[in-house]
Amino acid sequence: MTRVGTAYRVSEFLTATDISSSTVLTHVITGERAAVESRLGQALRRLRSAAHFTDGELRELTGSSDDTLLRFLIRRGFVVEEDADERADLDSLFALAAPVSTPRDHSAGIMRGFGRQHYFQPRSLSLRLLDGRNGPLKKLTVLALGGCVTEFARDELISQGLERGLDVCLIGAWPDSRGRLKTLVDKYRPDVTILQLSIYPYLTELWDHGPLATEDERRERADRMRDVSRSWIDALAMATQDVGIGIVHNYGSAALSPYGRFDHRTGAGSRETLTRLNAGLDEALRAHDHLMLLDEERLVARHGAEQLFDDLYFPFGHHGGAISPEREEPHQLPLLGLVLAREYLNLHSAATEQGRVKCIVVDLDNTLWPGVVAEDGFTWLDHDHTSTWIHLGLHQALALLKSRGFLLATASKGTESQTLKLWDQVRHPMLLTPDDFVLHAINWEPKSSNLARIADSLELTHNAILFLDDNPVERYEVHRALPEIRIAEGHVHSFRERLLTDPLLDRPPAGFEAAHRTKSTRGMLKRRELGKTLDESALAREVGAQITVRRAGPEDVGRLEELLQRTTQYRTTPWRPARHDIERLVEAGCVTVCTVADRYANYGLVGVCAIVEGQVTCLVLSCRVIGLGVGPRFLAATVRELGLAGKRIFGVFEPSERNAPATDMFERAGFEPDPDSSTDRVECYVLSNPADLIGPEFVEETHDSIGAS
Repeated sequence: MTRVGTAYRVSEFLTATDISSSTVLTHVITGERAAVESRLGQALRRLRSAAHFTDGELRELTGSSDDTLLRFLIRRGFVVEEDADERADLDSLFALAAPVSTPRDHSAGIMRGFGRQHYFQPRSLSLRLLDGRNGPLKKLTVLALGGCVTEFARDELISQGLERGLDVCLIGAWPDSRGRLKTLVDKYRPDVTILQLSIYPYLTELWDHGPLATEDERRERADRMRDVSRSWIDALAMATQDVGIGIVHNYGSAALSPYGRFDHRTGAGSRETLTRLNAGLDEALRAHDHLMLLDEERLVARHGAEQLFDDLYFPFGHHGGAISPEREEPHQLPLLGLVLAREYLNLHSAATEQGRVKCIVVDLDNTLWPGVVAEDGFTWLDHDHTSTWIHLGLHQALALLKSRGFLLATASKGTESQTLKLWDQVRHPMLLTPDDFVLHAINWEPKSSNLARIADSLELTHNAILFLDDNPVERYEVHRALPEIRIAEGHVHSFRERLLTDPLLDRPPAGFEAAHRTKSTRGMLKRRELGKTLDESALAREVGAQITVRRAGPEDVGRLEELLQRTTQYRTTPWRPARHDIERLVEAGCVTVCTVADRYANYGLVGVCAIVEGQVTCLVLSCRVIGLGVGPRFLAATVRELGLAGKRIFGVFEPSERNAPATDMFERAGFEPDPDSSTDRVECYVLSNPADLIGPEFVEETHDSIGAS
């Protein structure tokens, strides 16, 4: 937050240039730029003539109701505190540039070579995006290593970021050396680092000169480009392993082929070469979980190469944005910048899983199927109509999400017994069945009431639910009652696209646990009903609980990372290690895992425990097995499995708003409170006598040596 009573001034390095109805603000040292409404440009010109100004004066000139606009300007260096020493601050910032002398000497910022040319069509930033927000903007620093293509996305990144509650700051640099990449990442600590190697110096040898070379020469050049790409990816992975995520462009196909309609008969032609290059990128990226792919091929397939890129007019290797051939000055049309900005932000959302949806709740009549099933039945499946394929497409999209580990539920008007009976009698290879859904709420109550009960039953926050309903009146009722529920707007035919493109519905390839999440959740719900009348031990016996504990192996690392990053309810500490730290501990033999099954479901690998140098660093357990007494038995079995039963072991529990289920886990396992080491924020425990450990009831301890050093 800005400080009340602080005086500010416009940066001496800020220029304001009017272009059409926008004003382009540029910091001539850092290269930071933003296209804004002209009235903001006029306001900054007026404020520049004053010795200083206050937040209130800025609000009065722009009509802002809070300090979001001021913080936006400060973060970009457009506005500074009155007594700021800008030259000293910039000297310390730019280790890659010469000391500041005059703005004119540094107009290119840190961009070099081709990076000096900023081609753009400014998109005026609406001041409404900077006013009246519910909460502060979240800062998102993006380092883009690439050519002018990444620069095209600058204004769209800022605008689309604000629409998502993000204050995006883009730092552009030319990918001239892999060593400099590490220097830039260390300097700016970006949340996202973009690597775009589809730039002219790399592409021209293959795309422009390759068609005039021999087949062997083309293959050699393609191999060389693939090796260069791999080395850049490895450098990016190393530089960003503890700093945000990386995004790597692959190579999009051109609108034209240099080999014409006989590309398929040409050895090492453009299609063959593009396939080999992109397959090499995929292989290199699979080794690094924190790197994402910006699929230019997919963007071309969806929007058209002639709409995005310029090879209809320019040499193939130029790979710039689509242009208007009548204009002489460097420029690009806006679609590429819009598409890239959206995809960069979508990739960040998918990778970080912020605000991730966990359950899709679907209305039935006129949504999951056309018509009213109680009146029309399922005769729609007998017709080759557009509506038939639209609804089958929706079923397919939901089935794909279920296979990724998302839960499905229904909330619909009607009589549940009648609807489910009709539905259960129908068989079609693409039709979902009632058993594909974890819960059904089919009645005549308001849908908001049903959604609230579904959220409570599945222990989900409201923003973890996406609701699909064809009726805008029903959608409005839900929004009024439950404003945090995510609601798909528009016609039913748009729902499939939403489900298959929303980054909050993207997940890595599903493991056993995700693929079987529907069945395990249904098992959890059945077990919870039994638990209302049985104590923990009796419940475990009733459902035939089987708990297996073993040392973790390399094949478990992906699932361990998932549990340690996502689990909030049953965990002892907030420790969330990076993947390479998990790999190191697994290799050292410090980690165990547990799997759980009962007569309702096989829940798979649901727990992880790490004991490092005599201390329980963290124990995490999936909420699907809470209530079976797994936690204490898992901890006791881990102590025995790692050969630590004769040693003094310490445990730490850090209470949070979510982890109450794990509160008494240490004591139930046989540990004693350690009041001398405990604080107001941390509860400490110690195991002094191995005889105090809880017995291995329901537990199979493998005592193998997987991962032992």
